[in-house]
Amino acid sequence: TGIVFSCERPSMGFCPFAKGRDDESVPAPDGLKFVGGFCGGLRRDYVKRFSAEYLKSDWFSDAISAKTLSGALFLFFATFTSTIALGKHINDVTHGVIGINEYLIMNSFSGMLHSVIGTQPLLVLRPTGPITLLLEKLHETSEWLALPFWPLLAWTGIFVGLYMFIVAAFELSVYIKYVTSFTENIFAMFIGTVYINDGIQGMIRLWGTETANLEARKLMVVNLTVGCTLLALYLSNIGNTAWGTYCIRRMLADYALTISIFILAIVAAILDANFFSVNFIASESLGFSTTEARPWTTDLTNIPPEGILAGAVAAIPIVLFFYLDQNISSIMCQKPDMCIKKGAYFHSSFACMALFNLLGPIWGLPFVTGSLPHSPQFVHAMTQVDKNHKPIGVVENRVAPFIGYGLMAVALLFPGLMSLLPETAVFGALIFVGLKAALGTQLWERILLFFTDPEEPMRGGYSHVSRKTVLLFTAIQIVLVVGCWICNIYIGLGFPVFVVSLVPIRFKLLPCIFSREDIDALLAEDPACEVEVPEEDEPEAEDAEKAHRKGDLEI
Repeated sequence: TGIVFSCERPSMGFCPFAKGRDDESVPAPDGLKFVGGFCGGLRRDYVKRFSAEYLKSDWFSDAISAKTLSGALFLFFATFTSTIALGKHINDVTHGVIGINEYLIMNSFSGMLHSVIGTQPLLVLRPTGPITLLLEKLHETSEWLALPFWPLLAWTGIFVGLYMFIVAAFELSVYIKYVTSFTENIFAMFIGTVYINDGIQGMIRLWGTETANLEARKLMVVNLTVGCTLLALYLSNIGNTAWGTYCIRRMLADYALTISIFILAIVAAILDANFFSVNFIASESLGFSTTEARPWTTDLTNIPPEGILAGAVAAIPIVLFFYLDQNISSIMCQKPDMCIKKGAYFHSSFACMALFNLLGPIWGLPFVTGSLPHSPQFVHAMTQVDKNHKPIGVVENRVAPFIGYGLMAVALLFPGLMSLLPETAVFGALIFVGLKAALGTQLWERILLFFTDPEEPMRGGYSHVSRKTVLLFTAIQIVLVVGCWICNIYIGLGFPVFVVSLVPIRFKLLPCIFSREDIDALLAEDPACEVEVPEEDEPEAEDAEKAHRKGDLEI
């Protein structure tokens, strides 16, 4: 049956001070090979990624592509709608202390800066849902301890930035290699369902904004939201149909979310002018101003010593979450099957987040981190495919993300443009992003086996594994997704601890139930995409690595 109880457990090698800091039993992905020395991994990343050839292609040769515009628009609409929703939520729960303006400003400027100085510009960063929860808990803590919120946020950000830099400088991200596709599938499914839930909850809240024609209003909100979602899903998958020509299908797929939101805006304008009132994004308060009309700078001295200590303690679970969220986002957008040809980078990306999360809170701005599911979805948006839908490469440049984040600043400069978008566009985009994330996992493919004919042969790398084993393995992952939800609701800041616990479950518990061969088959990933990687940068990076190991480089 493939189910065993031998409890053959491989060595985990978790001790960060172990010699070599590497466990060869679990191969490290590209970009996580340990270099050694202070900032050794950081220097290797920047030496490789900021070569003259890569910089030239980032800003010129690879930027001259139709994918640059379509990818930038996808990034803008996918992240803008999510950030608007979260900014509105944090404004409500903090009673106007922090809101949409701070969220958009941080998302825009940190994103543009990361597009310039980051080693993986296709990694999407933004204030995420868990960050919103962290800020909410931090605000509650400030009220509970009778501490001023802004200095507490600023000091928490200083310690977050310091801790994150230590992680990057000593290459502690190498241990994220133990987060295998077992955990990735659970985390991606959980995040996808979070976005779906946020979209549905927002839609339900919109029902009660008016009492007149309540039933008709409910039907209209549902139709607009679901219509936007379904149209975006259909257009994003239109390449699998025979409709139109190949060029037309590719164009519609590239601009799927953009087209859907524009069509929804037109339909909403017609309905608002002739039939029912439609809620559009409130733009009166949008702009480069603070939500509660406070000064932008924070007085770091306006807090007692115990408040600084509280910030240092609060930063620990925040950094633990960032370690997981940031690095899992980096893994999932830099997998071998994603066709990235300019290398994978982790330590330098984590260092960039350290900088942004140190400076942002000093100005009263939220934290940012690598975002799921936006990061792998953005890479897909920049991926070129042939007529058989096989990926042939990614248009890796810095111009597309710079434009995408820059459009958020344009929205703040001209807030009147945002009043043309209905709020249902925000909810439809959230549900679309969540569905693409959840339905794109291998876990979802195996969930469907519960509802398919047992006589039908299974597909994929696990087709030789017994159906009973596959379904039991899938059921365990479903239970753990539910566990993520329970911890997210009832534990809050303790949620990262549950995610970390998925690692020993994978390496300690699963081998007690399944054979090693079945586990490998069930967690097998798509083969690496065959792309040509320039070789001229490798010797330089290898020399840097050797120099660090010899202790010849001093930083």
